[in-house]
Amino acid sequence: MKYMDINNQKYHVLARGVILSEGNLLVAHCKGMDNTFLPGGHIEFKEGMRTTLSREIKEELGQESIVGEYIGCVEADFELPTTYHQELNHLFRVELPHIDHQILPESQENHLEFYWIRMNELEQHNLQPYPVREVIPRYFNKEEGPFWESTFEDR
Repeated sequence: MKYMDINNQKYHVLARGVILSEGNLLVAHCKGMDNTFLPGGHIEFKEGMRTTLSREIKEELGQESIVGEYIGCVEADFELPTTYHQELNHLFRVELPHIDHQILPESQENHLEFYWIRMNELEQHNLQPYPVREVIPRYFNKEEGPFWESTFEDR
């Protein structure tokens, strides 16, 4: 079970990877949607976040990865027509030894595609959840972390 489902409410705990190549950020895009997000996915029971992230990257990109430093967490909520979602996105720096921003990574999952964006294009590509757009630049500008951001008003 990857999330709790109570009366059309779902709670997600996710591990997400910040993967860079010469100032370009790797993002995932679910075909048919209008947003992008960081590679990674749901943490399974009895699985640590770093293990989750390595597994998800292997499943999504077919590559071994090195999960590095913890960057921070972004909590978010959103509604779809029949379900309210709340999620915690734990962000890690990830190195992929065989990655190059000049080549589009081949997705191993039919519903996903991956591509590179410049760090100043996070908003134009609708990177979600939107507070990630603040955390990533702060991390790479060497501000003191770990970072916490939220879509909730009471942060």
